[in-house]
Amino acid sequence: MLDESGETLVVRAVRTLLAAGCTPLVVVTGGEADAVESAVRHALGGRPVRCVHNPAWESGMGTSIARGVGELPHSASAVLIATCDMPDVTVSHLRELVALTTGGRQRVASAYGNPTTPTLGIPAVLPRGDWPTLAALTGDVGARELLRAPGTLSVFLRRGMFDLDTPDDVAAWRARIGRNATNSPAPSIPYRKPSMPTLAQTALADFDHEFANTRRMLERIPEAHLDFTPHEKSWPLGKLAHHLAEFPMFGEVTVTQPGLDFAAPQPPRPPMPTTAEGFVALFDADLARFRAALDAASDASLLETWTMSSGAHVIMAMPRLAVLRGMVISHMIHHRAQLTIYYRMLNVSVPGLYGPSADEAM
Repeated sequence: MLDESGETLVVRAVRTLLAAGCTPLVVVTGGEADAVESAVRHALGGRPVRCVHNPAWESGMGTSIARGVGELPHSASAVLIATCDMPDVTVSHLRELVALTTGGRQRVASAYGNPTTPTLGIPAVLPRGDWPTLAALTGDVGARELLRAPGTLSVFLRRGMFDLDTPDDVAAWRARIGRNATNSPAPSIPYRKPSMPTLAQTALADFDHEFANTRRMLERIPEAHLDFTPHEKSWPLGKLAHHLAEFPMFGEVTVTQPGLDFAAPQPPRPPMPTTAEGFVALFDADLARFRAALDAASDASLLETWTMSSGAHVIMAMPRLAVLRGMVISHMIHHRAQLTIYYRMLNVSVPGLYGPSADEAM
């Protein structure tokens, strides 16, 4: 199958992997192996790419992963597994995966869907310690169980989760890029003018990214140092993490209530967690409610004035959407940045939030 430029999807995927610095590269072929190898050799001759055939390819992806892992050099510290049927995966996403693996010591998966309960999958980086399990894979299972194991880090896949599994998927993709395999307009798929996104949909694209980054910070809470404070005027780490975990709750309050009066009685909240899992669970539960509320919000409601007060004293009054961006998201980013300083002082690995951190440099 050809992409919009007339290049095979296999070659497209290989070019993306090479651009991300993934070498040496092993292409595992199945059906039409000779044609695939010829296309790769013609387009990428002289590059560090080698094709190997999986004679049991019809049994499922597990055998192809096992075949590829068996061809990796002993000098490699980790393997990045990717497929050619996800043509929108970007170089920057692959680089984030590689950076987060910290020299091959950490398993890192791509996360799809709702940040509250993401699905973990490929592209993914698996360290050498996982290779015996990968080499023993059979059938169509793949690396799913390894990626679901505790300790797996993740990078949210903001683009590229669209994969080409069925003829309908291929047709939809070609319609979106505006071309078919011969680079001519797709004749059988009528053009439909896209509807304008709502304010909530536009906001969620940004919010999901920021909440996913905050979740990555909470996953690394050092449970033995909840009382740590870098300065006598600073909050203890546990209190700061607790505040950070509750920002989705503030988002829900902003969307569902006309304002917040600090002088009024407030509903009880769960106690401060004492484990990283507890902070993440609190965050996830609140985030699910916030996303549901925001997804249901109309443009008109997001433009209504929302008020923060303390009794008769008005602290702030502005459109609800501005409150979400400023007092929820930007406020959360502010405290998340504080937590990175705590992590650095405690020698806790700091995740890359807008690109690799110093702890993730290869």
